[in-house]
Amino acid sequence: MLDDDDSPTQPKPAQVPPSAERVLNVVAHHDDDLLFLSPELLENLRAGATVRTVYFMASDYSNYPKFMQDREVGLRRVYADTLGMKLGQWKAQPYEKGGVQATLWTLGDRVSILETRIPDGYMKTPLGAKRMWGLYSENMQIKTRPGETFPVQEFNRDALVAFLRGVRDEIKPDRVNTLDPFADLGGSPDPAGGFHQDHVAVARMVMYALEQDVPPSPVHYFRDYTIEQSPPNLSPERARAKAKAFKTYTEYDPDAKRSKVYGPWLRKTYEVDGAWRGDLLVPLPAPDRIEKVAGRPYVGSSYRIVNRANRLELVVRNEANAPLSVSPAPSAAGGVFKLLGIRYGWGIMPKGSSLIVGMPESDKHPEHVPRLVERSLDGAQALRAHGDVAGGFELLFAHSGMALTAPRQPGGDVTQAPSDKSPAQKWDFIPV
Repeated sequence: MLDDDDSPTQPKPAQVPPSAERVLNVVAHHDDDLLFLSPELLENLRAGATVRTVYFMASDYSNYPKFMQDREVGLRRVYADTLGMKLGQWKAQPYEKGGVQATLWTLGDRVSILETRIPDGYMKTPLGAKRMWGLYSENMQIKTRPGETFPVQEFNRDALVAFLRGVRDEIKPDRVNTLDPFADLGGSPDPAGGFHQDHVAVARMVMYALEQDVPPSPVHYFRDYTIEQSPPNLSPERARAKAKAFKTYTEYDPDAKRSKVYGPWLRKTYEVDGAWRGDLLVPLPAPDRIEKVAGRPYVGSSYRIVNRANRLELVVRNEANAPLSVSPAPSAAGGVFKLLGIRYGWGIMPKGSSLIVGMPESDKHPEHVPRLVERSLDGAQALRAHGDVAGGFELLFAHSGMALTAPRQPGGDVTQAPSDKSPAQKWDFIPV
């Protein structure tokens, strides 16, 4: 493989006047910025902007450590080529913010890369895995691979938030670009193109750390695999530039070089817009530096869940296959639920239980009753929250698209039913 100054055709040094714009990109894997944040990334580099890209994940899932190291070199090669500079001009040094160590790669005085080498979590992160999803959703302590300039380290969500904010405060970006925090919340489970849990977790960490801050950072979210069926929207010139950069990268990534699946993403780029976001509520931990929104649910917190139509609250016995019902008693046993951030949406788990509210065997039949089941990666356990505090939240099962619906009488079973936006399908979250 060609490396450093061994390229047969080295580009001439760039003569690009510096731009006033400052851009911070935060992605999961080495190639996410080329596939989903480009051609904006390439245009920022060519325009002379100050650009820093954070890569959180290590490509440690194949032929470790060579595959990981080759992918990292490939990205540095693309950045260098885009600037008309040489791969050997990159310089590495230790870096630390918030107790999290990283390798800082600099190319000249405007372009830099940070790498933390968190192990890859795969598109379907296993339950309980100490990966990026567990850090985001349950504040797990995770362990990294050793970096170029740091040893194996461990940190949790709080430390990673401090790291992100430290990087942001140093760069002072005009805009922050990251991936799609809504990618698993639309359509049926496993939609065409799918989604990667590392991507979603990284985007939600950026949303949690930077958008929920004082003052909030200007974050732009770029859709990823879910745009597979969307029409191309880049001009031929911009698409060619994106494809050329990615082709350079594939010389260092044999999997990408062999694969034919990347073509659709090279002709398009989509930011998250109002139509994609809709009224979906992203599962996020409670903010730590701004006042919590009263009645807004947060991951990891406990609530009574009360229906708007009859003021009855959800209750369930803590035993397998117990049906979900309602009760008028505010302190009823089984009436306190902890909220989780799970694949496809929110998970509702009785406090102190290992079971979760779900539909057995991915039941999609209307009027059937949700029950307590063992946790899995099944979309029949995930509820999408739509709405807001003022109007109440509608909870739709990811697998069926049907809403959690209260009965009229105390003691009756809750069902899933087609969404009609009625008060019987609107719920309030009362903190406990």
